[in-house]
Amino acid sequence: MSGANGEVDAALEALRAGTDGPVYTLVRFYPYDFEVLYVDDAMNDLYPGGSAMDDHFERIFDYVGIDFAERALFTDVLLSGAGDVRYMTTSLDSIKVVRAYGGEDVGVFVALDPEEAVPPVVEVVTEHLL
Repeated sequence: MSGANGEVDAALEALRAGTDGPVYTLVRFYPYDFEVLYVDDAMNDLYPGGSAMDDHFERIFDYVGIDFAERALFTDVLLSGAGDVRYMTTSLDSIKVVRAYGGEDVGVFVALDPEEAVPPVVEVVTEHLL
């Protein structure tokens, strides 16, 4: 998949150059919507059909408001003088999810191998997709 001006292709190329394992998914998300930018073949093969994958992403991104609320909790309440939340990471046994943010109402969700370093991923996402 390719976004405006090849932004997704450029981001994928940079991510692949800077990571050891696969990039499973790239999704841009907003408080009330999301846009699937890329799903790798191995991840795509886990779903019995396109609608199953769409349903799965719908379930995941039904909770995206929690991300924006958690960012506000840190910046407005818990650590109000510490600056902006640039990213959050969730590391599971088989996958690492990095959510990088640009501004108040946009983020990019990247699913990777759990051993990948996060800061280089955030740099690429910020440069190419936010």
